[in-house]
Amino acid sequence: MADLVWLHEGALRLTHPVFVAGGPDAATIFIWDRDRLAASHVGIKRQLFIYETLAEMSQARSLDIHEGRAEEVLPRLAAQAGACRVLVPSSPDPALRAEIGAIRRAAPDLEIVKIEETPFVTLAKTPDLARFFRYWNKARKSALRPHGI
Repeated sequence: MADLVWLHEGALRLTHPVFVAGGPDAATIFIWDRDRLAASHVGIKRQLFIYETLAEMSQARSLDIHEGRAEEVLPRLAAQAGACRVLVPSSPDPALRAEIGAIRRAAPDLEIVKIEETPFVTLAKTPDLARFFRYWNKARKSALRPHGI
């Protein structure tokens, strides 16, 4: 059975290790959840950026965008694709982690595997993820050094 790759807005790049783990035959989806985007205070400009990035990525790899809540959409799409495993890029985002928990409760037989990657920057403590600007002020010192160290 093929795997299903579930992208989220924190991992919008074709070089992410999730694509290696899924292989070339893995179907790739993005779930556009308006409620989660609104709760995360994702503005219209950021939403446009996400959509344009997905459109560009879909030129190099088959990628489908589905609208709805992930715990409702993802189990249905996995069943349609014949996938028993969903690969998702790991994220420190608490909203995404809660969403993964809701999917596991909604579809306990569906295996969800978080794919880790080498972090862009390593911080001494957990960052404030509410706003990117606050995170960047703390991360930029080490991110702009050679090799991110």
